[in-house]
Amino acid sequence: MGGNDWAKFVADFNLGPGAFVVFDTSKRSAMAYVAHLGFAHLASDGDRDEDIVADEDEVDEGAGGEVFNIESDEEVLNDDHEEVDARELVYTQGCVLNDAEGSLLDVVLTNNEGYIGSFFIHRLTTTNISTELMKIPRKVLEQLNLPLVGVAGICLGAGECISVAYHTDCDGRMVFNNRWGVFATQTNLQEGDAIVFSFKPSNGDHMNMICVVHILRMPAA
Repeated sequence: MGGNDWAKFVADFNLGPGAFVVFDTSKRSAMAYVAHLGFAHLASDGDRDEDIVADEDEVDEGAGGEVFNIESDEEVLNDDHEEVDARELVYTQGCVLNDAEGSLLDVVLTNNEGYIGSFFIHRLTTTNISTELMKIPRKVLEQLNLPLVGVAGICLGAGECISVAYHTDCDGRMVFNNRWGVFATQTNLQEGDAIVFSFKPSNGDHMNMICVVHILRMPAA
């Protein structure tokens, strides 16, 4: 590794002497994880750190570990399922999955029929639950070709959809209205849950798309 790409990586993540970087070459597309030792488990509750995508274009400050795709930001870390290779896994900055959550994510990626665009992996914060605010990154939204204002059908897995209005913020992110809070309550989403957003075309005239949410949480024994 070297040259302009490595120099950009170092600059984007503000790396210096003593920085801790983990290189994972076990998958089709190698990844580098920048670890901030001693960081809080959850991202800040403030909107500044909400839904920051750790990629070449949208890196910003925030607690946690950033994920950087060394080979390309257009490939998915999945060796077994060629259908999702053209789609990307987009993580909120600071969202690092444990082994159990990673295994559940693999299950979600296996059952990917009908999905469009990227998968968005996020760990729910106080902002998402208590203040009923949820945003989808611009990078994900751009692939869906949606109107700037509309209605999304949101469901948990194969459950029943709830209609949630959205608008596009000035920074290009999709913002769900407070009906997102209704959905979070009905589906028992909890602060700290790692979740996956995936998207499907809508067959209904009143919905612009279907947003399918998967919780990466092991069921209680």
